Amino acid sequence: MKLIQRYPALRKASFKNLQAFESAYMHKSFTAAAAELNVTASAISHSILTLESVLGVHLFDRGKKGAIPTDEGAQLYFALKRSFAEIDIEMQSIIDRPSRHQLVTLHSSPSFAHLWFLPRIPDLIRLHPEIDLRLRAVHETPDFSNNDLDLAIVYGRKPTSSLIVSEPAMASESYVPICSPALAKRNSLEPQQIAQLHLIHVETSIVQWSDWINAYFPEHEGIQRGLYLDRSFMSFSAAVNCLGVCLDSTLLAYDYLKERKLVMPFGKKGIAACAHHLCVPKPKIEQAKIQKTLQWIKSWLPE
Repeated sequence: MKLIQRYPALRKASFKNLQAFESAYMHKSFTAAAAELNVTASAISHSILTLESVLGVHLFDRGKKGAIPTDEGAQLYFALKRSFAEIDIEMQSIIDRPSRHQLVTLHSSPSFAHLWFLPRIPDLIRLHPEIDLRLRAVHETPDFSNNDLDLAIVYGRKPTSSLIVSEPAMASESYVPICSPALAKRNSLEPQQIAQLHLIHVETSIVQWSDWINAYFPEHEGIQRGLYLDRSFMSFSAAVNCLGVCLDSTLLAYDYLKERKLVMPFGKKGIAACAHHLCVPKPKIEQAKIQKTLQWIKSWLPE
């Protein structure tokens, strides 16, 4: 059988040498690396020397203070860290793969879970009965270093890690004033009335009423009165019950607006903000269960 020449530089090194280097870098000591890998310090030193010979550079400066990585050593370490992390994720996925079902762990904010995921889970069960969904609805930023996290709708700032594939959940998302049709009709609302309106504030929102007022009616700056809540789904419920006007995402309010349970009394006068991001760890993007779940999510996300 003809040998396929893949990764020519990598073929000159052995996994044993790379593992020894990674451990020595982490410990900044050949002796500590030897203890971790259950080999002798001279074996670690020999592996590092072999790797340095292959690369033609020094990876450590040896001295009284221990093994101090060079710039080239740091460059190699961070490449290995990314690669070893991806390999570990895939191996753990294979180890943990159930024989009868495929578990997908999904993270989102409580409001997105309540307003989007829960009503649509029956459709996922119908389309893909082999997939079991674990939904974690928490406001904290997801920890993508956790190997069992498969997908996330990240609220707020877009992840910047090169190991995460991310795209806007809704390209045209914005924050607009929203209220019940009855309240809008009864009061013939005008934007200039903002100082007289009972405002519903969502304290965890990335866009606040103060932002909207400063953008459109700065003469009313400083308005703080109203109802304060910590979840968007509660603000929509309050608005449906005519408790005031909320300022929230057109993505989260999509179903309410579509069904005319809520309306935008001031039209599209809002603040553009891409607040929700669909994110997948890059090593998992090609897994069949992830692709099926992604297709399901994208089938109902608005443009």
